[in-house]
Amino acid sequence: MEKPISRETLSPDYESSTGEALWLRDGVIIVVDGPDRGRRFVFNPPLARIGTREDNDLVLTDRTVSKYHVAIEEQPEGYLVRDVGSRNGTFVNNSRVREVFLTPGSTIVVGKTVLRFEPPAERVELTPSARDSFGEIRGVSPRIREIFGLLEKVAPSDLPVLITGDTGSGKEVVARSIHQESRRAAKPFVVFDCSALSRDLVDSALFGHQEGAFTGATGKRKGAFLTAAGGTLFIDEIGELALELQPKLLRVLERREIQPLGSDQMAKVDVRVLAATHRDLAQMVAEKSFRHDLLYRLSVVKVRLPPLRERLEDIPILVSHFLEQAGAPGHPIVPLAMDRLIRASWPGNARELKNVLDRALVMAGEAPIDLQHLDLPPESPAVLPSDAGSAGDRKLEEIEAEAIRVTLAKTSWNKSQTARILGIGRNTLLEKIAKYSIKR
Repeated sequence: MEKPISRETLSPDYESSTGEALWLRDGVIIVVDGPDRGRRFVFNPPLARIGTREDNDLVLTDRTVSKYHVAIEEQPEGYLVRDVGSRNGTFVNNSRVREVFLTPGSTIVVGKTVLRFEPPAERVELTPSARDSFGEIRGVSPRIREIFGLLEKVAPSDLPVLITGDTGSGKEVVARSIHQESRRAAKPFVVFDCSALSRDLVDSALFGHQEGAFTGATGKRKGAFLTAAGGTLFIDEIGELALELQPKLLRVLERREIQPLGSDQMAKVDVRVLAATHRDLAQMVAEKSFRHDLLYRLSVVKVRLPPLRERLEDIPILVSHFLEQAGAPGHPIVPLAMDRLIRASWPGNARELKNVLDRALVMAGEAPIDLQHLDLPPESPAVLPSDAGSAGDRKLEEIEAEAIRVTLAKTSWNKSQTARILGIGRNTLLEKIAKYSIKR
């Protein structure tokens, strides 16, 4: 009995992340002859598996092809095609092979099917960005700048992106920002939340249905994929997608076509898919509640958003951004209140910070935001200021210096405006600029 090949065996790391190289233009495997003639399979390194079993990356209907027939693997020297124990062999450029490196345009014969391989065309190195914003995302911390560097490269492409992170960390904001910076920005951005509908309704809401497809289907429904035509579909909480619907989504990602409920016709779709989850999909794969091939398709690029407590340097710029969003740009906030925001634990992440600031604006009115306006739990002794010179105080000084740098940059070094935003006097600001050796 043939055994499936695990990605762990052939490629120990199939996630793209910051600090690594990334392919920006997809390679393709084209079926040039055989029962599936005309099909095109998008190949994203490092691995593609080909066979007749549905958990392959390219699933063929040719009965002369083995369940697990051949694998194409990215290696430092190039692309290696490997026969994985087929019944009738693998032929590359008319020669039977066990494994061989491919060249662009190589033909691969498996059973009665002929494939042509075209590798990805552009590989780039990822470096942190010098920006403090990307679309609707704001931040100056090293981790966020790394994410900006990744997104700058990814956004113009059509690569699928899997966004992970805690609840409230800004996964939809990242997806929307990718769309805004993409060539699809003028087309629809559609959000589909897998956790917001019952299992019975997800199929219809995602793929559409025909009139009479089921009891109560009194008319046609386009579904999220067709609604997002030409644009971007953001599938939120993908970990909640029922296991029985996952093969259908996989087929859409592979073949770029959908079959609405009640229809015997396939409909072509031109949609970029972004997905997000707060769940551990790798663990779900191990528990057999999420398909490993779907995870591989969705996570060509993977972005993990850090919780707010791991990016305290970003709180001042986020405060400024959220105040601007609330229609109160430059509203002053006293230093003690800013310190308190920086010291909070933020279990709800950036979303919680925004909610706290929205309430504080209402409570403060025209006055500067102060401690009494912040709806936050009392600080624990572990995070209260300690003796001068302690590690906690040194961290607070670093954050205060960063807040001043960010605000000065936002105001083009208008010191009077910067002092008003920070809620301190101009002379105090000048003293702190000198103290922290802040230069333009």
